[in-house]
Amino acid sequence: MSLRLWHISGSVFIFLSGFFLHYAYDISGENEIVGYFSAVNESVWEHLKLIFWPAVVFAMPEYFSYGRKEADFFYVKLMSVFCAMCFTIVFFYTYSGILGFNMIILDVISFALGVIFCQFISFKLLSMDSDGDLGDNFRALVLFALIAVAFITWTYNPPELGIFWG
Repeated sequence: MSLRLWHISGSVFIFLSGFFLHYAYDISGENEIVGYFSAVNESVWEHLKLIFWPAVVFAMPEYFSYGRKEADFFYVKLMSVFCAMCFTIVFFYTYSGILGFNMIILDVISFALGVIFCQFISFKLLSMDSDGDLGDNFRALVLFALIAVAFITWTYNPPELGIFWG
């Protein structure tokens, strides 16, 4: 499969998985473990999981298919996921700040655009001939792990910050 097709497939997988994860906690009867990976409320923070976890899961077959040959693979994936999450945050707070309220359709659009943005950045960076000079894969994996720990830790014990309110 070509790099372009991997990223198109990734966009579809992340979007559909994220959509499912939005409702998974309720469907599971509010199972605590399911909550670590899905949205447990309507906060912006919880919605970032809908990009993060599916992107991490999709990166696994990507890695074994073509990523081992890419010196910057995990760094690129971290940067693309981070950019998508930042895009989602900025989009939400910008439009809801302008309108004074939030709209579900704009939330879905921001999620879809964030997913596309994630995969576009990943595709562009992996298409470059970087020779491993973009970033350190080990540090990227550590940061992925720290983000995962933050999602798990703050699911049921969030800090008193607006991004966690929902």
